[in-house]
Amino acid sequence: MRVLIATSSRHGSTREIGQWLSSSLTDALQNSGVSATVEVRDAADVDSIAEYDAVIIGSAVYMGRWLRGARSLVARQQPELEARPVWLFSSGPIGAAGKPSAPSAMDKASWAVEHRVFGGKFDLSTLSWFERLVVRLIRADEGDDRSREEIDGWARSIGATLAESEPTVPTLP
Repeated sequence: MRVLIATSSRHGSTREIGQWLSSSLTDALQNSGVSATVEVRDAADVDSIAEYDAVIIGSAVYMGRWLRGARSLVARQQPELEARPVWLFSSGPIGAAGKPSAPSAMDKASWAVEHRVFGGKFDLSTLSWFERLVVRLIRADEGDDRSREEIDGWARSIGATLAESEPTVPTLP
């Protein structure tokens, strides 16, 4: 089984979520006896998903929208995405609320198995001067609201779903 995790990340924290998912998903599939290759790639670098059996696409959310690389991948590969199991995730909100209040365009992707929203990471040292200016205007606080436990749990859930759909090959004594 081949699984693609495609991420769009402006400052690296969404890509890091993709790496965490890859590690936990690989373990979950191996523990279920499924031989799998899980690749993490930048969404903008994915030309085709035809070679993958399942896909996870994630993007950082800015101003309530996914980044262009992830949106473009979904638009380019829509027919292929509808033909295989796909999970979506968004990252970016930080603070007490932790989750966006307005629905995302990806919430309307009825072909996806699920769309999850994870907390984001906000580190002033990684921002451009313009981004720092915006941060001052909106009075955003630094922080890391990503939950490795929540992300690992989601990966295990995806692994269980994929393992159920994978034909089992009997092991010889």
